[in-house]
Amino acid sequence: MSTRREFFRSLRWLSAGLLLPLASKEALASIQSKREKIAIQLWSLRDMINQNPFETLQAVSKAGFSGIEVYGFDGKFYGMSAGEFKIVCQDLDLEIYSTHAGITAENAEQLAENASKAGLKFLVLPSMMGRPHGTLDEYRIVAEELNRIGEICKRYGINFGYHNHAFEFEKMDDKVPYNILLDETDPELVSFQNDIYWTIKAGYDPLEYFHNYPGRFATLHIKDMATDGQSCIIGNGTIDYRKILKSSGTAGTELLIYEQEQYDEGSPLYCAEQSIRYIHTHLLNL
Repeated sequence: MSTRREFFRSLRWLSAGLLLPLASKEALASIQSKREKIAIQLWSLRDMINQNPFETLQAVSKAGFSGIEVYGFDGKFYGMSAGEFKIVCQDLDLEIYSTHAGITAENAEQLAENASKAGLKFLVLPSMMGRPHGTLDEYRIVAEELNRIGEICKRYGINFGYHNHAFEFEKMDDKVPYNILLDETDPELVSFQNDIYWTIKAGYDPLEYFHNYPGRFATLHIKDMATDGQSCIIGNGTIDYRKILKSSGTAGTELLIYEQEQYDEGSPLYCAEQSIRYIHTHLLNL
């Protein structure tokens, strides 16, 4: 069985183009020069990234994404240290923009430190991750913890955020819990990663949130919605991303992140390739 050192060395050989010449630095530099900052949430390629991290990252770079958002970060990236993973991504001209992580007030120091070593800008809590959220008071307790986490992350130069699904919009006592999180967190400490798909699926207009909470949405998850409600290739669904992105100037958005969870139209990589092509062609420079 190969050691971790041997595994890492093999990644470096691959990235140097000795085994996969299509990933030459010249070719990647050409791609990089033509692309805008669009990330992919690697959950979209979850089977691939778990089986072969390097080849997946190579394919992501070749497709035209400028960087990645990792998931499941626990201080390491797919078995590699922050430093190792950073070098692999640098060799592929990929930025590590962000990660989803089960961050708490207790482990925030360690995660933020390692995220900083990898050069990440954003560290995102992807859901409640087991926190009680059955009442508005419990949402207020979560908001307090988000502020504490955000304060720790800020010390390491990391922007901390919260990623929504649909359940945060289910009203309690005629109030929207998502609004509690926005209202009771410090904008200097906590940003929000608005998942456009889930916000719309919950029956809400993301543009209203951009207007009512200006500057709070540092990153956006963009995935399209097919007529059956499943996620699909960007441009093949019902969400008017041209309208949303053209009108999102007040959101404070610094980064768009493509994500897809279902793949009725083809393989996950095919869907990612088609989506980034549509994004480059139709959604940039609006």
